[in-house]
Amino acid sequence: MLTNSTAANHRAKAEWPSHRWKSSLWYIVLGAGLVAMIVVSFARPIDRSGESQLDDAFTRALIGFGIARTLNGVISVAQGTEFAVQPAGIGVNFSPGEILDPVNDLVERFSWVMLAASTSLGIQQILLKASSWEGISYLFAGAAVFWFLIRLQSGGAAGRLATIASRILLAMVLIRFLIPVGALANDWVFQQFLQPKYEESSEQLASASERIREIAARSREQPEEAESIGQKIKMAYNSVTSKFDLTGMLDDYKAAAENVSEHAINMIVVFTLQTIIFPLLFLFIVYRLFCAVILLPPQPTHR
Repeated sequence: MLTNSTAANHRAKAEWPSHRWKSSLWYIVLGAGLVAMIVVSFARPIDRSGESQLDDAFTRALIGFGIARTLNGVISVAQGTEFAVQPAGIGVNFSPGEILDPVNDLVERFSWVMLAASTSLGIQQILLKASSWEGISYLFAGAAVFWFLIRLQSGGAAGRLATIASRILLAMVLIRFLIPVGALANDWVFQQFLQPKYEESSEQLASASERIREIAARSREQPEEAESIGQKIKMAYNSVTSKFDLTGMLDDYKAAAENVSEHAINMIVVFTLQTIIFPLLFLFIVYRLFCAVILLPPQPTHR
């Protein structure tokens, strides 16, 4: 029995330097990480980058909102246009409202999404300015030092205090770094995956707006009064050609409506991902990441 106890003591003494080294290395890495975060907090490099990215995203959202409102106005004007054609002397009235009504409803929803996206990004800009306030950096530095000193302790009382310190530090980390880090991550995702779709769709929507305006303007053209027999013959010819081609106008409106529908949905997807889905996802990831480090039980130190 004594032999077994002696052997166990020898193994414990042999393992103790290894545990002590691992514990010391852990605290060195932890301390270096906290110092780096404090330096970044005061130097504000990620705040400047995050502010630039949010400004760009806010500008894109405003452009998208402008496109939506322009489309809405153009479509409303086109819907209110009713014109008559007289192929072969037979009068036909035509209104594009039936074709454009569904797409106008979609454009209304698109404009609301763009307004919500602009509002969300504007709020993020304000929160970024608040989180980069120097006072927040001092509070974060104090919480980090307090937490690190508590982590060096061991025992029941220190463990309870460590829980309180960990929660305080976790809150300060989220307040200080969540918005700028989220803005940078969000912009990286946009550049990698969403930018081509955004650029294509915004160009197509602007083009479709001009196209609908041109068709509506063409439909409002009134023929001049004929002053001679030749002009009357020409007007009669024009009444049965493409200038007053009812089928051609219908096809043009249908093509423009389909184009608007496709790319308005693309823009809704882009800004829903960028202003709702991805920010919530990054919030969860950052929260879980810092929880995994900050809320770990204190490592026992050996004296």
